[in-house]
Amino acid sequence: MKNLLLIATTLVVAIPSMARADWTSFRNGGASSTGKLPVSWSPESIAWQLELTGYGQSTPVIRGQQVFVASVVGGMKEQCLIQCVDLKDGSEQWRHQIPSSKQSPSNYMASRAAPTPVVDNNGVYVFFETGDLMAVDLSGNKLWHRDLSKEFGDFENNHGLGSSPAQNDTHLFLNLEHKGPSYLVAIRKADGGSDWRVGRPSGSSWSSPIFVQDDERPQVIVSSAGTVTSYDSSSGDELWTVKGLDGNSVPSPTVHAGRLFVGARLPEFAEEGSIRSNCCLDISDSSSESPAVLWRADKAISDYASPVVVGKFVYFINKVGVLHCLDIASGKLHYRKRLSGPCWATPIVSDERLYLFGKDGTTQIVDADEDFKLVASNNLWDLSSPPKPEHYVEFSGSGHGHGTHGQSSHGQSGAKTTQSPKRGESSPTNPQTKGGRRPGGGMIAALMRGDTNGDGTLEGDEVSADFRSLLPRVDKNGDGKLDPQELEAMAESFAKRRAGARSGARDPIVYGVAASDGCLVIRTGTRLYCVRN
Repeated sequence: MKNLLLIATTLVVAIPSMARADWTSFRNGGASSTGKLPVSWSPESIAWQLELTGYGQSTPVIRGQQVFVASVVGGMKEQCLIQCVDLKDGSEQWRHQIPSSKQSPSNYMASRAAPTPVVDNNGVYVFFETGDLMAVDLSGNKLWHRDLSKEFGDFENNHGLGSSPAQNDTHLFLNLEHKGPSYLVAIRKADGGSDWRVGRPSGSSWSSPIFVQDDERPQVIVSSAGTVTSYDSSSGDELWTVKGLDGNSVPSPTVHAGRLFVGARLPEFAEEGSIRSNCCLDISDSSSESPAVLWRADKAISDYASPVVVGKFVYFINKVGVLHCLDIASGKLHYRKRLSGPCWATPIVSDERLYLFGKDGTTQIVDADEDFKLVASNNLWDLSSPPKPEHYVEFSGSGHGHGTHGQSSHGQSGAKTTQSPKRGESSPTNPQTKGGRRPGGGMIAALMRGDTNGDGTLEGDEVSADFRSLLPRVDKNGDGKLDPQELEAMAESFAKRRAGARSGARDPIVYGVAASDGCLVIRTGTRLYCVRN
């Protein structure tokens, strides 16, 4: 086994060579770290803020004094937009906008410009859940464009695609994982062509790949669909895989000094402590056929934010905002602390401190220590009166949505629109049960499409791949099937867990943060904020 101190210099998450103080991709390549940042701010001390034209759940990226941000525009995501603004004052330098190749409702139920762009010396590259993948130079001129939905088929996913591309100096690595045929694809930056693609499990995933620069074999690592798998970045050949995980469909993995930290959500209907997919793998030995699991965290959970390493500690955050601090070497839990609220954005590391960006605009700064030590708590806006979107237009037809339907370009209520049946209400495709109500009717209807023999019971191979891991947890009588009573109980539990999801998804929500040159650029769905020293 190679010495980890040596491996730390040869096995790293790769940030392209131009990226000194820049923030060039989602989580800045996976390290989520930067130089010294401001510690104290208030709504009155924001350096600048900019209301965006559309909506986006992606993180800004930064190169030099240029900030790039992706959005979708229109109630049906009619346009895909990349904007470039000046880091100094937030003034717009240019915008590049194209018609979406595939339109779909823009609402809280599905991704809206969720994948984060990547940038290098030659241009900015951005993928949209519409299937559009485009590259523009640093002045906003088109380099190339591909419609991946046309090439690979429609992306079938209840909540859209959210995986961000990884990059090295020459390629993008994009995980197209959905309910249809799924692939990891290597795409040339120079012309947009594909060099290789490998099959991935079908399912639902927002986890992003990472590129790891290993002197012996550079690799792309994907944590998703119950496995962690490494691929040779030049050929797509599988190098190793670790199986037996669950819930690793949203957080992305983190590499530090020859160790890979895997984050995972608590899967549906699982009890806390029963799933140990938040773990640490030893990837320091390039010749190993499969990494050893060094430790598992039986209670630490990562729902939306990915694991973050600060010094001797690794941090996991669950969906309600409980911060878990673990020892990086042993996995020992040092503390669990509930923050001021949920964190959807991955934290940033600066000056041996952890910056925790609450979805409500509150940022808590914590010292890296065995005990919880709060350094500061700062707000982007008045929490009693959060800013409303000024330009964003919510989808106003039938379907799920939030906010004001028929909203005009100035945020005022427009004409009345037709409202869709509420979840579970009678409709031609949603038969009523249990006194006219079918809890989670959409989910049950989707599951029952697999009932090939029409007996009203789902056997193992009739359960769709993305629900199959749920079977042992909801099959209460242990017969290997899901009968109508078990399906009904599952739907009721599912609906209960998601109660209030609509109201909890109203903008402003802090989705992602980039940092460079002593500045934080914080993105809500419709606005950018800049905080600087």
